[in-house]
Amino acid sequence: MGFKDGTATSRAPTTRPSRARLVRARRRPEWMTGGSYLVARRIRMHIETWDRTPLKEQEDIFGRTKREGAPFGKSKEHDAPDLAAMPKDSHVRLAHPESNGGAQLLRRGFSFTDGTDGLGRLEAGLFFLAYQRDTRKGFVTVQRRLAANDALNEYIQHVGSAHFACRPASAQPGEWWGQSLLG
Repeated sequence: MGFKDGTATSRAPTTRPSRARLVRARRRPEWMTGGSYLVARRIRMHIETWDRTPLKEQEDIFGRTKREGAPFGKSKEHDAPDLAAMPKDSHVRLAHPESNGGAQLLRRGFSFTDGTDGLGRLEAGLFFLAYQRDTRKGFVTVQRRLAANDALNEYIQHVGSAHFACRPASAQPGEWWGQSLLG
């Protein structure tokens, strides 16, 4: 869609303990301790409609400038956003942790293009992946706000979703992988 994606995610914690706080499951269920939950979504973008939308409206929808990727009222992409300077229904404002009780996602988006849909419309969008400790406190919290109010919803369509429980990669000495679940 021409905007820089996941700018706030690139500033996610880089230290192992801080990142683990976001993505490593704890305690319940016991077999998931140290694992992570993954939400995967395929999001189709209605590119033709978006391309006919005036630049100012596109920027209002995201809450960022298209050229620099800077949040409204700022000059650089990674400047801390002033959420009050953005429209109330802008994507950045609604997805920001300050708008969601601190809920934060460790997420990555991968663009895709799969030709056309038979009517000549581009079959393109974003494959979205988010890892977290508890999807109810992360993804679900943010998604509820976006689903209800995000101006971007007019231009996107979620066409596939999945939720995975990813076991921890390493087992205890003498244990085989998945033993606490299957053993």
